[in-house]
Amino acid sequence: MTLKFVARAGAALSIVYTAGCIPLTVGSTAQPVPVGTTVHSMSMYVVPNSVDDSVDKRSFPRYGVDPEVRFGLDDRSDIGVRAPSFSGIVANYKRRLNGVSQAPGAATAIMIGGGLVNWGDHLHLEATLITSAEDNDRFTPYGGLRAMQVIPINKGAVHDSPTLGGFFGARIGSLKAGISPELGVFYDHSALRIRKGNILFVPAITIHGDFGRFLSPW
Repeated sequence: MTLKFVARAGAALSIVYTAGCIPLTVGSTAQPVPVGTTVHSMSMYVVPNSVDDSVDKRSFPRYGVDPEVRFGLDDRSDIGVRAPSFSGIVANYKRRLNGVSQAPGAATAIMIGGGLVNWGDHLHLEATLITSAEDNDRFTPYGGLRAMQVIPINKGAVHDSPTLGGFFGARIGSLKAGISPELGVFYDHSALRIRKGNILFVPAITIHGDFGRFLSPW
């Protein structure tokens, strides 16, 4: 009984610790926000089988909520600021590669960024390639590839390997009022050895515009 209690307590503490994590969702098409425009969003996701309980042979999910605000910077790019699970701050720069932001047709963009995550224990770096269909106010599918790396900056912070994977989703509605269901699939080795598998499936939904602004702390 005591052993089970300790194991469960350890699993609970691990879930609390890993609630502060890297941004595992994108929630955005390749189209940058129009220049001079500000858009709020809120991404909510779950990572099934995130923590393994070796005593009871059970797995526990991990949940995350990432508020984000994006600003249109110029006719080809925007910048975003995100608070991953309210445990850090990450900024990124997105630039469309095939024409200006509002050009018609499918879009391809590169997004690079960095910041502090895991309650300031790690420096976070990320790079994302996004492609999406022609932007509209009804249904805009998108997908891409994403790479992330954390670097310990505090004594005692764990070292971790890169997180690599892809994602696909679709925005239903517009940036002013829409939602984006998304699924990410990542290779992510557990530095804390709290799970056996290295493949993460991350279903998520992002709320855009007025609803995202209502939920966002910014």
